[in-house]
Order: sequence, then C-alpha cells, then structure tokens
Amino acid sequence: MITLKEGYELEDVSAVKLQATPEGVAAFVEAKFALSVHWGLYSLNGRGEWVYFTEQIPWETYKQRLECFNPVRFDAEEWADLMVEAGQKFLLITSKHHDGFCLWDTPATSWQIMSTAFKRDILAELAPALRDRGIALHFYYSLVDWTHPAYRRDWPAYVDYYQGQVRELCTRFGKIGGILFDGYWPRAKFDQPHEVEYFKPGGAWDLAGTYDLIHSLQPQAVIVNNIHVPPLKGEDYQVWELDLPGENSIGFNTTEIGDKPAAVWWNLNAGWAYEPRRHGVKDPDELVALISKVTDAGSVFMLNVGPRPWGDIHPDEQQALRRIGQRLREAEAPK
Repeated sequence: MITLKEGYELEDVSAVKLQATPEGVAAFVEAKFALSVHWGLYSLNGRGEWVYFTEQIPWETYKQRLECFNPVRFDAEEWADLMVEAGQKFLLITSKHHDGFCLWDTPATSWQIMSTAFKRDILAELAPALRDRGIALHFYYSLVDWTHPAYRRDWPAYVDYYQGQVRELCTRFGKIGGILFDGYWPRAKFDQPHEVEYFKPGGAWDLAGTYDLIHSLQPQAVIVNNIHVPPLKGEDYQVWELDLPGENSIGFNTTEIGDKPAAVWWNLNAGWAYEPRRHGVKDPDELVALISKVTDAGSVFMLNVGPRPWGDIHPDEQQALRRIGQRLREAEAPK
C-alpha cells in the first residue's frame, strides 16, 4: 500500500475560471443515493482492480485479456432498472481505471472495449438507458495510467491524451452529471522503484485546464478529485472513501471539511471490483441506516458494486440493492 507523507504540495489551480452551475450542484445533492461500478478487464482475475500492479503481471500477459473479455450478459436496461428499484439517482462508472483500459469506443487507443471479443461500447449503451429513466451518468476516470507508454516517457503527450479522452466523455454521451478523477494523491509517498514506475506523475496534470474544459462543455457537471484533501478551485464536491465526512478511520482520508457538498463512497461487497474469493455482501438493513444517516445530514451516498466478468451484477448484490430500495421507500411512505 502507498504510504503517506506529512507535508505535501498541491497543484496550482488558480487559473480556473469555471465551476459547475448551481443547478448542477443542486441536482447532485438532491440525488442523495447513487450506484458506483468498478468494472474492467481486472474482473477476469477476480482479485481486485489493482491486480496488474499488485501481482506485477507482465504487459504481454495482461493484454491477452482482450481476447477473453466477453461480457455477453451485460444489459444496460437491466442495470438501469435495478437502479430504479434501488432508488438510485445517478451511476458512477469506471470509464478508465488505473490499468488504462477504456470501457468506450475511444479513437485515442486500441486498449479499449471494441478491441475485446465483446466489441460493444458499454458507455454508449448505458447513456440512453439511464437517460430514459431520469438517472444521471457520472464517469470515474483514472489520471494514473499503468499501461500507456507516454505516462512514463512523454508527459506532455500523456496530458494531451487524457484531456482528449475527457473531451470525448463530455461530448459523446449527451448530458452527463459529473466526473470523478482518481490517481492524483498529493499526500502519497512513492518510495519503492515499482511505485515510482506505476504511480509517480511526470509533471503537472494541468487540472485547471481540465476542469475548465469539463465545465465549458458540460456546465452542470460536478467535478471531484479523489485527493483526500479539501476541494480545490474548480472542484464541486468532496468525497470520503469508506468513511463519513470529517472522519479518517481508514487512514488515508482527511478530517478537513471544505466548503463544498460532501459524498460518501462505500462498497456493497468486500472489495471495489469483483472478488469471488472475498465475496461478502454487507447487510442491507445496516446499509439503509448508514445511507439514511449520511443523506439526512445533507451528503450524498455512492454505493459500489463490482460486476462479474460476464457482464451481470452478482445476484447477491442485486438482492441487496432491491432490499435497500424497498426499505428506503418504506421509510419515505406517508405514515
């Protein structure tokens, strides 16, 4: 696990000119409850979304997953219906995680869904299914990229690459609700050679340019960077992983609360991605109590699942989500 340092510097975002519109921020806060999804080639291993790094899998071996990834049970309409039953108002999905694999048909790289045996654009199928049900679409996008050659060798080219993909996400799928960035961790200390190789950026991310790009193309979209410090200029909310706002029981969050809305990011199962060896769905009734506590305090609750490699959400997770939705409806029903 990456260790933390006491002192840290933040990238200069003073040039930021735009924030999300008040209407966009209000829509995010009023949503209250959302579904988060960690899904990609790593689901084939069933050992977590960091498996390429943690097990030091050779690139030539890892890229063979393109031929194996064929999630024929994926059905965007079923996912959207499940969210309706669960009472969730937006979906946050990993468009690209740290391994660099993209869930949409991006012309910027062949390391993407259309190069797999599946050959269907996941995000393009989800966008209309969610829109039809009044559910907003948010994208998780990893700034870190373990497999893109420019990440290690040509930093300006990598920044151009990732900003080009952000532009795609903002222009290819209609109106979106927001983007969550991950991988910029200013408090992280990279000591070991393999940590430096996989994580350490080669320069500034140009966050100011990225944030203004998003807000210019999608004025209502809320931006968050999972940096575990209060929001920077251009960011629209603050998120806590597996902790409540202002708490740091897990060790890498912050107790500092900024002046933006707060969100809690939790997982329904033992891990973020599909891990059958650790399978253990949390008690739905206990989660309802936690969700209610968070949302009653004015924060947003994002509950994560890790779909299976063949494209469906685990039946136990589906059952739990439906139970949560039922309990939430019962709590809101007139007495």
